[in-house]
Amino acid sequence: MGRKISFVFLVLLFAPLAAVSLGEKVMSDVHARNIRTYMSFSLPVDPANIRTLVDLDISYALASTLVTWNEDRQLVSGLAESWEPTSEKEVAFKIRPSAKWSDGKPITAQEVVKSLHRAKKAHGDALKSLYDNVTSIEAKEPSIVVFKLTGEVGATGIVQKLTEPMYGVVALKPDGSPDVSKTTGPFVVKSASETEIVLQQNEHWISRRENMPKMVSIRRSQSTIGALLNDPWPNLVGSMSLQTDTSAAEIAKAKYQIWRRSLDKVFFLAAGPQATNADGRSLIQFIQKNLDRGVVTRGLNGFNLTDQFFPPGCVLFDPDFKRQESSVVLPEKFKKRAIEILTFEPFMSSVLLDNVKAALKAAAGVPPVVRSVPLGDLEKYRVEGKYDLLLAALPVNDPNIDGSVGFFFGLTPSIIPNAGDGQKDFAARVKAARKLATQTERNAVYRKVLTDAAQSGSIAPIFHYSTMVIAKDGIDLSQVPTTDETVAFAKVQFK
Repeated sequence: MGRKISFVFLVLLFAPLAAVSLGEKVMSDVHARNIRTYMSFSLPVDPANIRTLVDLDISYALASTLVTWNEDRQLVSGLAESWEPTSEKEVAFKIRPSAKWSDGKPITAQEVVKSLHRAKKAHGDALKSLYDNVTSIEAKEPSIVVFKLTGEVGATGIVQKLTEPMYGVVALKPDGSPDVSKTTGPFVVKSASETEIVLQQNEHWISRRENMPKMVSIRRSQSTIGALLNDPWPNLVGSMSLQTDTSAAEIAKAKYQIWRRSLDKVFFLAAGPQATNADGRSLIQFIQKNLDRGVVTRGLNGFNLTDQFFPPGCVLFDPDFKRQESSVVLPEKFKKRAIEILTFEPFMSSVLLDNVKAALKAAAGVPPVVRSVPLGDLEKYRVEGKYDLLLAALPVNDPNIDGSVGFFFGLTPSIIPNAGDGQKDFAARVKAARKLATQTERNAVYRKVLTDAAQSGSIAPIFHYSTMVIAKDGIDLSQVPTTDETVAFAKVQFK
């Protein structure tokens, strides 16, 4: 998850006596089944608000969905024990009798409806792929939730969409905000502050296992994976497959257990609000043609260079993709001033950031000005819009293709901006595609839209990489399937 982008780490220096004390605590926490990790989390905690992989991890930890995926990516029951079309444009979900809140009370259909209505009201722009296909959500009986749709049940993909963690069922406070001290997920929030979130196991979770973690302590940090070997506190840390040669060698030498996904995330440059115009698109086309990607990835490994958004093997990969070979030149305005770039701290290691700056200076002739903000604050600065290019990363292997594409084009401002009217109005084309009868037809439109976006200068994919999670002694990641977007806390086992 993605939605999801990176975990982060912290360097702590301890005196020998303190290290011994922490070492004893580490062994104690292993026996007590406590996870300790660093993440750049956002507050307030809201399972429906997913902008990064960290948000995704916490959403999975706190809210269960009506429907979910098994390890083979087959749809199976979640909070709903069954579902069936009740008319051509209507589908009913039956809440399973064993579905309970963390306080032991049964989950009712009315509570599910209120949760889904709240998600739409609070985060409607990001959730259009579902709510654009829904005319109403109603509780027909204490355990029956009915969705009335704009089209045929199968064509809308409603069941697949409801597997997404942002549609997990949450409790609400009197003011309508999420109450994460009472949840439907594997954990509840025991405490939350600017420096640490502590999760406690939900003993009433529908999929609870005896060897699940009892507690998860998440401390905020902005450091890099290079600190991992020097810090005795964390026992589970997330990173990315993109590593310096030195870090990769040190991790291999330490013989930690590693869980790694396929190359399912894309690192890219996209036009920001102040460059969503002809000059901005010309700038990205110029960069696509002149950027030395060997400089961008110098001294790094764990990536594949790319010209398009989706990697080979994904249904939206375009086998006939060709980079636009144009005679575009650097716009005059960017010859006179530095390109302003927004990015975020946990992902941008000093090596990668220095490489990007060097490659852009070589291409454009002027060193860029890079604003690197905390991951938790990225969305605030992205919406503020005071930058030319967004330098970021996104997951691109979600089984709910409609949801992913809706996220790329549906936010305000959109991650991948339009390039004009008609065929260059990508958001309108994506919205129209949702009305097509089959997923195959929708995918064909999405693939063409993403190809057009890359060729017209709305976005410049640079490389693909994957999620990597590292566990120290005492933790077993072997039961976490690589079909998962992240290592969900609930699937971690202790030896």
